[in-house]
Amino acid sequence: MIDRIEVSMINESVHNFRKGEFGVKSIEIHEKRGLIEIIYASQETEKKTVLIPLQNVEKCEFTQKPDSKDV
Repeated sequence: MIDRIEVSMINESVHNFRKGEFGVKSIEIHEKRGLIEIIYASQETEKKTVLIPLQNVEKCEFTQKPDSKDV
């Protein structure tokens, strides 16, 4: 499970996401789909999803929390 991610885009902008900060519920990298998916929890019942195409990413650094079964 990804805990924190920093994405440097080819247009030189940098985006930081951290699970639990600003409503971020989960962070996932889908290599087959070519996307980074950021899911936000909403106050309502709906959710907000941000999709970042990997083709626009110059550099990506992330930290993972070990799963309880891995420890």
